[in-house]
Amino acid sequence: MPILIAITDDKQINRQTVKDKLSAYSEVSLMMEARNGKDFLSQLKSAKHLPDVVLMDLEMPEMNGIETILYATAAYPTIKFIVLTIFEDNDKIFEAIKAGASGYLLKEDSAVNIIDAITNVHEYNGIPMSPAIARKAMELLKQVPVHSYKEQEENEKISNDNAGLSDREMEILKEMVSGKNYKAIGERLFISPLTVRKHAAHIYEKLHVNSRAQAINIAYKKKWI
Repeated sequence: MPILIAITDDKQINRQTVKDKLSAYSEVSLMMEARNGKDFLSQLKSAKHLPDVVLMDLEMPEMNGIETILYATAAYPTIKFIVLTIFEDNDKIFEAIKAGASGYLLKEDSAVNIIDAITNVHEYNGIPMSPAIARKAMELLKQVPVHSYKEQEENEKISNDNAGLSDREMEILKEMVSGKNYKAIGERLFISPLTVRKHAAHIYEKLHVNSRAQAINIAYKKKWI
């Protein structure tokens, strides 16, 4: 059975180039194309089957690749993401990996390399990287002091990016994280359970998820809690 893949890139010519590269390989089957992160997440909600592996561009309007990977890995943990980009930006490499990317390739990579990477992440849970990216990652690791990761984790502040959640929605999300049901949240915040439910629906919509567990996962990932 072929590996189901999706391509997310804002430029149609880039999507077509990738399709042309992979068209000769029966190991994969293209099931979805998206113009940006919002388009991709929207299509996932109505898809009959989820892709196994997604080739994800980074720089896109409306929602970039890193944000898309972060939301999607929380809501659809079975999907693997391979960044496919023209950038070798130092920060982008680690941001993408922290968001949940399983691999990082350059768009100039050959079809064989891309197919190998797809197979690697799908069948062996590998972390494929283009040679240029792997060298860059190793150089960066050599420059990092031994304790800097721990210090960064301890000192990291809550992200200013709140996904468009209002103060009330963020308040309700924090109560949801604590395990309270809608009635208990309403009593604590002096609003009706129906109002809480409406706020929860807005939270799910803004986070592109459809369950409390998925919303909580994103809250932890983005360090809102």
